[in-house]
Amino acid sequence: MKKLVTSFLFLLFATISFCQNPNFIYTQTCFGNQTTLVASSSLADSAIASWKWDLTGTGTYTANGKTIINLFTTTGTFAVKLKITPNFGTPDSITKNVVIDPLPNVNFRVDNLCALKKATYFGLSTINSGTITQSQWDFNNDGTVDFTDTHTTDTVTYTCGVAQIYQTKLICVSDKGCSAFAVKTTQVYPVPSAQFTVSTTCANDSTLFTNTTTNNPSPDYYYWTFGDGNHASTSGNAVHVYGSTGPFGVSVIAVTANGCRDTSAVNTITVHPLPVVSIFANAPPILWNSFYDGTTITLLAGGADTYLWWNNSDTTRSITVSQGGVFTVTGTDANGCKSSADITIDKLPIPDSVGTTSNILTPNGDGINDYLVIANKEAYQSCKISIYNMWNVLVYSQDGYNNDWGGTSNGKKLPDGPYYYIITCDDKPAVKGNINILTK
Repeated sequence: MKKLVTSFLFLLFATISFCQNPNFIYTQTCFGNQTTLVASSSLADSAIASWKWDLTGTGTYTANGKTIINLFTTTGTFAVKLKITPNFGTPDSITKNVVIDPLPNVNFRVDNLCALKKATYFGLSTINSGTITQSQWDFNNDGTVDFTDTHTTDTVTYTCGVAQIYQTKLICVSDKGCSAFAVKTTQVYPVPSAQFTVSTTCANDSTLFTNTTTNNPSPDYYYWTFGDGNHASTSGNAVHVYGSTGPFGVSVIAVTANGCRDTSAVNTITVHPLPVVSIFANAPPILWNSFYDGTTITLLAGGADTYLWWNNSDTTRSITVSQGGVFTVTGTDANGCKSSADITIDKLPIPDSVGTTSNILTPNGDGINDYLVIANKEAYQSCKISIYNMWNVLVYSQDGYNNDWGGTSNGKKLPDGPYYYIITCDDKPAVKGNINILTK
């Protein structure tokens, strides 16, 4: 009887062991998150003495319980073994693969840029297995997704605002629903406001262009276009000489050390011609620009609006001089343009005697020998002339003679023929000579 009972119990335990049916389920998990594993069996929980877990596939059971929570430290596929030990009977186990899905390796590149320009973002994200299905861009990291892209290698752009530091957040989501993010900083540099001032200028003068560009920090250099085919690079103001007149459109490009630039509006300036200043002698010179000792000569400037004589700082248009030398005047016109001129004046000694420039008088109006001219008359204060015919009859006489006798007597023309004259200048001895009138 005892033997029969023992056989019955063996068959009962064997049946119980055979019907344990161990199994478990787990939550689909992304790396970095905890995984919940829940065991099950065909036996009642009260009939099971222990639930043991080998989470590493090494044969070592490191966790106990029907439900456990584990944090896998790497991604990949893990052969997890569950062993159930009943109250009565032999243990049973099951091994199943637990997959820990990888997170996207989120990365992107963006260069620093200038304010109000488009920033270009290059997606560089990858994933060890599976695919990235979404890239969510939060360009200013304010918690709002500005753009969603389904391709990680696409290039996206975003127009930044004023100069400041921008933080951009990129969230990538895999086909398993695993997500990760990266935040990068973009420096947005200030853009200068290129400006300058310039006044009306004159040809061949140095023209100053005053730089009034505003920015912080200040631009590194300026590139000027002067409108006449010439250019220049400066660190501040610019000076340019225009060789011709006319309107010229000038602009400047301000460039900062960070490469931010701005082009000013075109400023049209007028380049005026220089005045043509001249000097001439207003008292009759005896020769070209010469006068006699003891007299004066008046120099008259022209071609401008105001004048400055270098010799005596006089600002009148004319000056009277009693000495020879080089006389220079600077004339300024209504546009402020200046030009200078000079003249050389010779001072000659008073001659010892006088005489006529020709012994022939041809008063026919052709401008040649129309009048009896006393040479060097300007050297004297006053000259007296008397004209006689061949019968010693006085036909003409004049004190303070002005070289204006044209062969007349009392308003009537004298007949052709020989005459003679007597000239007395100042206290010099009288001079006699012959003169022939020829009208035919």
